[in-house]
Amino acid sequence: MRRLRGRTALNGVQRALERMVEAGYGPGLFARVTQDGVEQVTAAAGAADLADSRPISPTDRFRIGSITKAFVATVVLQLVAEGRIAVEDPVGGWLPEYPLHPELTLGHLLALRSGLPCYTGALIGNPPDWRVLDRYHAPEDLVRLALTLDGHTPPGLAHRRSSTDYLLLGLVVEWVTGQRLDAQVWQRIIAPLQLRDTYFPTVDPTLRGRHAAGYVRCDGRYRPCPEVTPSQSWASGAMVSTPADLARFFDALLDGELLPPDQLAAMRAAVAIDDQHGYGYGLHRFRFDDGTVGFGHYGVAPGYESLVVRIDTGRTVVLYRNSFDKASPLPWNNLVMSAARG
Repeated sequence: MRRLRGRTALNGVQRALERMVEAGYGPGLFARVTQDGVEQVTAAAGAADLADSRPISPTDRFRIGSITKAFVATVVLQLVAEGRIAVEDPVGGWLPEYPLHPELTLGHLLALRSGLPCYTGALIGNPPDWRVLDRYHAPEDLVRLALTLDGHTPPGLAHRRSSTDYLLLGLVVEWVTGQRLDAQVWQRIIAPLQLRDTYFPTVDPTLRGRHAAGYVRCDGRYRPCPEVTPSQSWASGAMVSTPADLARFFDALLDGELLPPDQLAAMRAAVAIDDQHGYGYGLHRFRFDDGTVGFGHYGVAPGYESLVVRIDTGRTVVLYRNSFDKASPLPWNNLVMSAARG
């Protein structure tokens, strides 16, 4: 039920994961730490699948949720570097079929500052009707749903987590390139970096290959999360990966392998959200209690919660649990700092 590789200086991460599983933070938790691309430690506690008590493995795939946004933002900024689009472009110029604010730009979408409401609550309903996640949803239909909702504000006023923003970016990528978004992510990122366990599902709700089962916690018990269509999140959160692939992607991105300096600087130029967090173009900036700064992304998907942080020292931390429970938020700050001190 446990796995640890690396120096004993990082035993604190292992003990923290074990305590969290015992406290009910998830069926299983996993941490992977690299330094300048070289693995330093993997630590795991709990089960990848409660049906057979299989322990979590470093090679288990899981749904990465909003970490998908970092991949999509990278593709968009590559197109910017190629001169095919510009962050100042009005979105309506590329997608005239939607009644968008005339001052809404691609940069607003990248920074989650569009002022557009998120469609997810309206899609699922209140009380929730989870059956809607059993069927395919075209991104065009989800954007149209979002545009019917109340809560629009002028673009650029504030950061707001809205999946609508990245659906629009995905549609722009497809219009500009003439190819599907998942194909562009594969050609530009997955294949060049040889991310063999990463893929971008668009229709199939079943996780491929060896993976951690996802759970939801109800009445104090973990219940298997039902399979859901990846189309409900698409460009904002549909991708599947592993800790090793995510570390490779963020190391390559922040080391300048995927973007020229100007576009990478724009990605890192985070606007403050609060005292500890900021958001740039598809990247969170994290400032931890001891002043350490890192860049990465947080992700939630049905049955999974994850975080990737590349600290300025060159240390990359990937954490995930195979459940999502708003009532038991993980103390990510403490986990990351335990890993960063190794």
